[in-house]
Amino acid sequence: MNSTWNDLATSERWRGIVSFIRHWVGPFDSDMGMPAEELQATLSANHLSLPASVREWYLLAANWKHGVLNVWIHPQELTAYDSVVWLLTDPDGVTHWGVRVVDLDKEDPPVVTMEKNNEVVSPRFSEFAALMTVGDVIFDYAVEAPVELNRDAARADKMRPVSACFGDLYAENNLESATVVMFAYPNNGPVYGKARTPEGRRFLQGFAKKTG
Repeated sequence: MNSTWNDLATSERWRGIVSFIRHWVGPFDSDMGMPAEELQATLSANHLSLPASVREWYLLAANWKHGVLNVWIHPQELTAYDSVVWLLTDPDGVTHWGVRVVDLDKEDPPVVTMEKNNEVVSPRFSEFAALMTVGDVIFDYAVEAPVELNRDAARADKMRPVSACFGDLYAENNLESATVVMFAYPNNGPVYGKARTPEGRRFLQGFAKKTG
């Protein structure tokens, strides 16, 4: 398990978000994942198959509990209905995201949302998993409130787009070494950011939205 988990954690697809979790959240190792044999037995019992990228995410993080906005559905509870395997919800079970059954043979399939009649919201599951993880960090008020920023923040020379899903995620570097992250809601909606270094916090304060 350890060698397989480490191989996945350092792979091109996952090393960025794994490093991000370790830098921003805390320890993240094979204890957070699920052995391949156990995952396969669980899926077989439920008569399910999963795309490669989704399987890899569960191997890495099936037992990872972090998340204030989003809850990954445990493999034992995965089901397909309305022609979608639903993978993620929220603490209240109001919103749902998943992969369409017709896309289960794709390595890194698009993600759809139930609330928009199964409309595609992200072209690749791996990008979706990264965005949801970073979003949970940005909006984890229990740890530290995010800074509300003006729209110029997302267009700053220092920032660059990372991914998009009902909004745009930005970082000043790749996720492996990012010290500043931002999420910009669509249609000129609000922008929120969080930093993990004093320099990053000073940068955010320069774009802090003035209120009152």
